[in-house]
Amino acid sequence: MAKILIAGIGGGNKINGKYRETNYSLEGKMYYNRSFISSAIEEHFDIDKTIYIGTVGSMWDNLYEHYCKKYNVDYDEEYALRLLEVIEKANEKIDISNLEIQKFNGIFKGKVEGRVTKYGIDSSEIFDNFNIILNLQENLNEGDEVYIDITHSFRSNAMWMFLVMNFITDLLDRNIEIKMISYGMFEISDRESNITPIIDLNAFYQLLKWIKGAQSFKNYGNSYLLLDSIDNEEIRKKLTTFSHAMNLNYIGTLKQNLNSLKRILPQIEEIKGPGQLLIPRIVKEFIDEFDGVEKDYIMQSRLAKWHFKQSRYAMAYININEAVMGYVADELKDFYPNEKGEELIKHAKKWLLTLTPRVMNPSFKKVVDNKKIIEYFKVYDHSRRVRNDIAHSLGEKESAINDVISLANYCEKIENMLSQKGFIFNWESQNNLLKR
Repeated sequence: MAKILIAGIGGGNKINGKYRETNYSLEGKMYYNRSFISSAIEEHFDIDKTIYIGTVGSMWDNLYEHYCKKYNVDYDEEYALRLLEVIEKANEKIDISNLEIQKFNGIFKGKVEGRVTKYGIDSSEIFDNFNIILNLQENLNEGDEVYIDITHSFRSNAMWMFLVMNFITDLLDRNIEIKMISYGMFEISDRESNITPIIDLNAFYQLLKWIKGAQSFKNYGNSYLLLDSIDNEEIRKKLTTFSHAMNLNYIGTLKQNLNSLKRILPQIEEIKGPGQLLIPRIVKEFIDEFDGVEKDYIMQSRLAKWHFKQSRYAMAYININEAVMGYVADELKDFYPNEKGEELIKHAKKWLLTLTPRVMNPSFKKVVDNKKIIEYFKVYDHSRRVRNDIAHSLGEKESAINDVISLANYCEKIENMLSQKGFIFNWESQNNLLKR
């Protein structure tokens, strides 16, 4: 495990040919006469390696001089002059290779590293810079602690720092912790003592986590990213169960959990911090969407529509298929007064199977009263075939496109179809398909 500081570096302010110095205050401790904030942070947190991100015009010459003194490295005046010459001529058109940053990195290998970005004046340069930032993963290992400083550099570099932060936390599959996001607030520096406080902007990072967590919860029913930010153990438990039930498609558990969330809604509304504005509203949306549904097959039809909106087509098809079977079973229950549950579902499957050859019969299709029953059958039969393809990883490109189009149509009409109380019962009473 290492402590890594990633810092933006700018051009610095020179007074009488020298870079301006200031006194930094960090967690009650003073660091005097520092040209740049990273030297104070390195000392305070015992940083193992510092990575600087800056343009050709950043104060690389000052960094070179500072680290030569810190690590007792022979100071190469010719290299220092070359650095200074490039820095003083720097503009948005200069080739970043002119800076010879590889030499700088070789001198301080393992301790200090520079990453030179372009000025980012157009989208092409912005994407080039992004690739440079992405390569930071070469320096990060499992368990590393990362400190980020956004004090020095262009304002746009602060945006790069947040990209670094998101890249580290969201894309790297490693246990890496953001320990601090620091900023030297020159705006409130004491003029007499020349003291500049270093403040921790980690609240921005926490807010970003809340937003990402809320987005995942709202769009996918996944509360997992929010759990670490919630202190109330009961709320954490209920939200975890809700997400498990959504992802496993456990209808019974989901219905019970929604009732539980409804009961503890007053507690949810008392969540402190950014979650106060996010979590209660999303929980209420889920309750409004699914609360009060008695029939499982209606619940499944609503879940199908919800999953479809999130492009979770497999889950939508499964719910469509189960919903039709559940509806048919419920409609046929009076024909089997002594059976319920899975036994009724078996009868529903047999009934639908018996219907199959008749649906294919041209004379059957011509009967007006049969058209609606054919529609139910088509939704069931198609969703069953797609469900099997999903289970066995089958299906081709053309069928995938058509199946998604069909799914959109099913989701739009399914709840209305399943709300036709007595339709299957009346049709069966007239046609006696069960006896055949």
